[in-house]
Order: sequence, then structure tokens, then C-alpha cells
Amino acid sequence: MPSAQVVRRSLNIYFLVAGFAKDITPQSLVSLLNLKSNLIIALSSKQTPLSSLASEFSLILPPPGTPLISYFPKRDESAALIPILPSSQDTASNILSKNLSPVWFSGIPLSLGNNPFLVPILHAPLESFASEVDGGAADAIVDAAERGGEGLWAGSRLSVVTGFQALNGARVTWVGGVDIFSDEFAQKEVSK
Repeated sequence: MPSAQVVRRSLNIYFLVAGFAKDITPQSLVSLLNLKSNLIIALSSKQTPLSSLASEFSLILPPPGTPLISYFPKRDESAALIPILPSSQDTASNILSKNLSPVWFSGIPLSLGNNPFLVPILHAPLESFASEVDGGAADAIVDAAERGGEGLWAGSRLSVVTGFQALNGARVTWVGGVDIFSDEFAQKEVSK
């Protein structure tokens, strides 16, 4: 798979998987929005040009290398691989169907700024938090805060999928990790 892939589909929807190609710039994506194109942008846990573009939409990203972590429900998978059951808050927007199975997620959370055009589509679980890759040890969280990090990113105030509608009707959906679109995650079941 190339480092970035853009597939044009009918209905003028562009799907961007970011690992980032040189010809895809934040400015070119904004130009697509101005043409009333819809975008799906999947972010990386590393710093990319899309990280700075996210802030233009009032999305606040955690420091690089700070994935979403959750130890609940208890499972054999990594704490950074999370089954997210859409909450009643998520299904109340009528964007997601009711009674969905958990959505497997691995990536970064998004904190929402004051932009009224932002719509959280899938919230992070209540018990989740963003932490460095070492698994979220308490010492790592304290160290990050002392180094001038963003402090503790936690709970359902965070989103993992967020939508934005431009004034011209174009939409962009920000996703905190590309793996959510993989066949592996789509077919994965939650062990009971």
C-alpha cells in the first residue's frame, strides 16, 4: 500500500489515508472542500502536515505518540486496541445507527474546540485516556504533564471520529486512526 492513497469515488467523495504523499497538501485538501467535495481524513499518531490542518478546524490533537488507551473491557489485546460501543450520545445524532456492535479503534483521540460546525460522531469511551505508548503507566502521565504536555486527556469528552460541515455544504470527517477502516477491525469480534 502506498504511504497515502486517495481514491475518488462516485458522489465526489475522497478517501484519504494519511501516511502522506508530497502532492497532497493541506491547501489542496481545502481546495477540494471549496469544490464541494467530501473528505475522510485519517490521522496518524505521528506529527504530519494534517496535524496542523486539524487545528484549522478547531480540533486539538494530543502530543505526537500519544494514542488512546483503555483497559476496559478486560481483553487479551493491547490497551491501545479498543472496542468502542457507540453511546446513546453518539446514536442520538442519527448519524450512527442504534444497536451497533462495538467499533474497534486504534489511534489518537480528538478534543473539540469551540467551532459550532464540529459534530462528534463517535466518542471515546468514558474510561479511556491518551497516554504515551508505554501502556499508560501513571508515571508516564505525570512525566508528560511535567514536561509541559497537554496534561491528562481522558473520557467521553474526546472524540475518535468527528465531522465538520463547511458553509458550502462540503463535509470533512476526521478519524483518529486509519485502522478503523481495515478488514481486520471490521471483522473482529469482542470476546465475552
